Amino acid sequence: MNTQAQAMRPALRPALLALLIGQAVAMSVFAHEAPGSVSGRAAPHLDAVPDASAVTTGGTSPMPLVASASTASSLATQLDAVVVTGSRIVRPDYVASSPTTTISREALDHTGAATIEAALNQLPQLGIGANQTNSGWGGTGRASLNLRGLGALRNLVLLDGRRLQPSDTLQVVDINTIPTALIQDIEIISGGASAAYGSDAISGVVNVKLDDHFEGVELNSQYSAYEPGDGAITDLSATFGGNFADERGNAVLSLSHTERDGVDYMSRAFFRQSRGGSDFRLPTGIYRPSVNPPSQAAVDAVFASYGVAPGRVPSSSVLGYNGDGSLFLANNGPLNYRGPDGLLFNTGTQLNNLNQFAQLQVPLERQSAFGRLRFAINEDVTAYGQFSYTTSSSWVGAEAGNDAFSVPVGNPFISDDLHAILASRADPDAPFRLEKRFQQEAGPRTFERDFDVHQFLAGVKGTLPVVDGSWDVYASRGRTRLVEANGGAVVVSALTSLLNAPDGGRSLCAGGYNPFGLSVLSDSCRDYLVATPISHTVLEQDVIEANLEGRLASLSAGDARFAAGLAYRSDAYAYQPDRLLQRGDIVGVFRTGPSSGSSRVHEIYAETLLPLLNERSFAESLDLGLGWRYSDYQHAGGVNTYKADLNWSVNESLRLRGSYQRAVRAPSVGELFVAPSVSIPNVGTMASGAGDQCHALSQARTGADAAAVRALCLQQGVPAGLVDTFDNLQDEVLATSSGNVSLKPETADTYTLGAAWNSSSSRPLWSGLWAAVDYYDIRIKDVIGTIDATSILARCFNQDGVSNPGLSQANDNCRQITRDPATGLITGVSLPTLNLGGYRTSGVDVQFDWRVGLDALGLDRVGGKLSVGSIVGYVDKFEQQLERGGPVYDYARTVGTVPRWKAVSHAEYDNSLFTAGLRWRHVGAQQHASRVTNPASTTPGVAAHDYFDLYGTWRINSIWSVRGGINNLTDKGPPQVGSSPGSTNASVYDIYGRQYYLSLNVRL
Repeated sequence: MNTQAQAMRPALRPALLALLIGQAVAMSVFAHEAPGSVSGRAAPHLDAVPDASAVTTGGTSPMPLVASASTASSLATQLDAVVVTGSRIVRPDYVASSPTTTISREALDHTGAATIEAALNQLPQLGIGANQTNSGWGGTGRASLNLRGLGALRNLVLLDGRRLQPSDTLQVVDINTIPTALIQDIEIISGGASAAYGSDAISGVVNVKLDDHFEGVELNSQYSAYEPGDGAITDLSATFGGNFADERGNAVLSLSHTERDGVDYMSRAFFRQSRGGSDFRLPTGIYRPSVNPPSQAAVDAVFASYGVAPGRVPSSSVLGYNGDGSLFLANNGPLNYRGPDGLLFNTGTQLNNLNQFAQLQVPLERQSAFGRLRFAINEDVTAYGQFSYTTSSSWVGAEAGNDAFSVPVGNPFISDDLHAILASRADPDAPFRLEKRFQQEAGPRTFERDFDVHQFLAGVKGTLPVVDGSWDVYASRGRTRLVEANGGAVVVSALTSLLNAPDGGRSLCAGGYNPFGLSVLSDSCRDYLVATPISHTVLEQDVIEANLEGRLASLSAGDARFAAGLAYRSDAYAYQPDRLLQRGDIVGVFRTGPSSGSSRVHEIYAETLLPLLNERSFAESLDLGLGWRYSDYQHAGGVNTYKADLNWSVNESLRLRGSYQRAVRAPSVGELFVAPSVSIPNVGTMASGAGDQCHALSQARTGADAAAVRALCLQQGVPAGLVDTFDNLQDEVLATSSGNVSLKPETADTYTLGAAWNSSSSRPLWSGLWAAVDYYDIRIKDVIGTIDATSILARCFNQDGVSNPGLSQANDNCRQITRDPATGLITGVSLPTLNLGGYRTSGVDVQFDWRVGLDALGLDRVGGKLSVGSIVGYVDKFEQQLERGGPVYDYARTVGTVPRWKAVSHAEYDNSLFTAGLRWRHVGAQQHASRVTNPASTTPGVAAHDYFDLYGTWRINSIWSVRGGINNLTDKGPPQVGSSPGSTNASVYDIYGRQYYLSLNVRL
């Protein structure tokens, strides 16, 4: 773990201890006040106040990850009123009118996951979000949820119905900042909910509900590891809480520590198959002939001295440097390579293993503290406050930086063999280009990130008997701070000075710098050449809300209820890179300057629930829900969101429901203001029909429009002398994205229709049956985003047949591509943030649950209960339109979005002593995404995959319990995705293998 994280540990421990002592003192003080009554009345119990944070589901409740329908019903009867996620109305018998999934704390524990996202991402409703597998140079260790695969920034994550502090400039919440030890259950509502909660709730809401009445002490510990013995995860938590002042108040403090080890990329046989990329910028350095090539005679003469036949090495070949001054053929061999096998990866066509420093699991260390205090001032008013603080540190490694530099022919380190080849050029005195990956000099690049996220919240709430309702006013302030240190960075200005120094840099640092071969630097030269640039990012959010709910009127079918309120939210961010980043003085990293910005929104909302029918022969109840919100955004202007839903309880067994929602997402501060940032996306290979289509043997260059494609390549900057033999196997490019203050909000329309059924049978065998089916259709327009680099390349060369039929360089996609005029290689792809076309996704969720006592099966002596359940997701459409008015592509059933079929099922036995279960996770067959935009692509798809997990809990007594399990019981490996061995989708398939976990819980 990085040194900054280690340094923070000693400082954090006393801080956490101080918090604990402070909490204990506060509890002691309150306990000794002992006011037995308020205003002459008996002190109320906290349950007497209808509380939006003490919520239970009113909708559906599925399967292995989920609380049963009977659990939801029993909770509802215990509370005076309930709040359903997706609405702010309180009513005793209120149930959800939108598809809702409820995940119980017990179900989360049985996944063995130390992080929330690892458990939730098993659900069909979830697509790919940030998680532990995002371990490239952009891997942060944070985790996000991605409902319906529409993007983590389009679903809203709430804690007890309130907004959390975001963790990045896109205002996405890192769900691992939530105190897991206090989680009671999690509700997921699919479909827009902007009318209830405001911006970001395009695809739905995830509402994490905490135990609001915790009393006692609970200690949890869990350890897990993969079968090879790596990737260990240690999770520890301690929670203290209790009532005080004659139960007028409740205080709780929860502390946790999580430590996750990394998993090396090369530790798994599947990934060792990868050839590590097709970039010829080697750690040895290379010479790539360009517009001033050497003669064939000189190349033949040099390689003849190595025993190579004349003509075997064309004069246009890429040549590398051995440590003894000799040369080797890099791009059609290797031939005469004399370096170590351990550093370079020989595939027969190239030398370069870009993956040897990569990881499959991001190492992470995290500490968090959460505290909550509630106190009933009198019978009608309760004050409350809470704080959360999370500090985390992550570390990822990546291949060393690379670039091309001009070297004078007078450089003293040039070998005799290289001199002979350079002297044969038409202009022998011209500088030549050195391309090099600075792996030996600087080592792998490291990205150490330290996050501090905190939020403070305080409010007052109470009852309002005149309308049989309640009110709630609160304010919160949150702050996220990120410090990022990028080790192994080569300073461009220092490198240029060393390469151009007549003495080879000996006057600048001890020994100078020999760039040819696997260079070894003196300590002073390393200090001169290599730096660790640091950047700082700060995000702040302020929220103020006032909510009122109650009875609107008494109608013949029951009470009409309402909710209304005002809200204010402010988001601000500032990014400050150091001077090296601001100057663009780091190899392989574009210049980036400081940036900052803020946005504000004022909102008003109203919602009503109207009972239309009650206790009729065809309708036990029929309710109509209506909602509206007006939001005035500082930059986007005023927008309206609204909803209408119908909930029809036909009888005690069957409930039908449907809804329409208009949702809006305003651009985040990152999308508006963020400075240009660089990533290195994979753009595929020529063999799969992707990659650079200017390659002389690509599909575009050899197809019906070959002549027009060749002309386009010349216009883009491929040198005329190289275009007919142009060889570019780049599968990664530098891509630069940036903000745009002219963005307007996204809008979405969501339609849902469903039914829920529970058995009304009096027979024990069938009384525990429950099922639900829901259809959803989400349509988003004016989507804010960037077109990915792979799509820009494909569209520029008209691989979809419609984006650039004239194969013109004036096409918007082609204008985003830049090339090196000397080599023709792609130097960058611009990814501007724009209002693009739209998304549409539709599908069906089916849920089933059956719980039965074994006595109903004739097994009276065995006792206990058996439960069987499943949740199945089917995606009918997942359409994307990159530009308004442009073609629409359906990515349903393609790897990388949401599988067409995805299911999680379980069978579980439970008695008073122990629980044992088997979980089955299914991912349906998928085709490769390249088939969507390029029907001629021959890249194979992926067969269906199934995983099985065992889990169990042993309740030793009322204090001690032990839990454990085995995930991926059969040790099933990941499938190959695409045409390259060792490539898969790490966020969809298990890439680690069999995992064991064991947990101990103590409750006092």
